[in-house]
Amino acid sequence: MKGKFVKAPNKLFDKFSTYFPYSTVDVVIREHNSIILAKRTIPPYRHKWNLPGGVVFKREKLSDAAIRVAKEELNLVVKLDGFLGVYENTMRTRHDISHVFVASVKTGNIVRDFQSSEVKLFKRPPKDMVPYQKKIMSAANKFAKSLGSGQC
Repeated sequence: MKGKFVKAPNKLFDKFSTYFPYSTVDVVIREHNSIILAKRTIPPYRHKWNLPGGVVFKREKLSDAAIRVAKEELNLVVKLDGFLGVYENTMRTRHDISHVFVASVKTGNIVRDFQSSEVKLFKRPPKDMVPYQKKIMSAANKFAKSLGSGQC
């Protein structure tokens, strides 16, 4: 189902994390044998490099959420190339169960949103990257090699 989804008010969204994990998506966007990362301006992981990602809304398909997140966060229309897997991230304040897709850019020029201070291409995970996403980036590089397209 595509279209507008109702976002929970911030207070309710934050309260939810006290009791339940979030179902999220992360998108490994490949461009020129590298992966697009954004430096976060907001918690969690402020000032860390991360993959575009976000919460899946009620009645939203996982694949649609991945496409939406790429558009919202980077202004990119992407083609999903494959499903990488499910990764779990438990923090003191939150618990995310992330469904990770590998994608390539179809159209668009990168325009970052309020969540990022900068966007860059990386061949390898930078030292100041969100810890659990370093594993995702390594798995994405193996995925790219299996497709015969070399390192992301």
